[in-house]
Amino acid sequence: AVGGPGGALSEKYANVAGRTVAIVDDLLNTGDTMRGVIESMQSEGAEVALCMVLVNKTEKNEIGGIPLRGIIRTVSV
Repeated sequence: AVGGPGGALSEKYANVAGRTVAIVDDLLNTGDTMRGVIESMQSEGAEVALCMVLVNKTEKNEIGGIPLRGIIRTVSV
C-alpha cells in the first residue's frame, strides 16, 4: 500500500498502465497522500487527469501539475 499517515492505496486494483485515471479522496490536508498516489499511478503507467476531494483544506488548485477540484474548501485564517 502507498500513502501518507492515515492514508493508503490498495494494490489490489492493478493494471492501470495505459489508462487515464481520476483520483478521488475524502480530504486534502497537506497533499502528501495525494502526491503519493499520483506518483504511484504514474509509475504504473497511468495518466492522471484529475484529482478530486470532498474537502480541500488548502488553497491549492493543482497537485504536481494535476488539476485539483473539491466540493468544499475550508481554509483557516
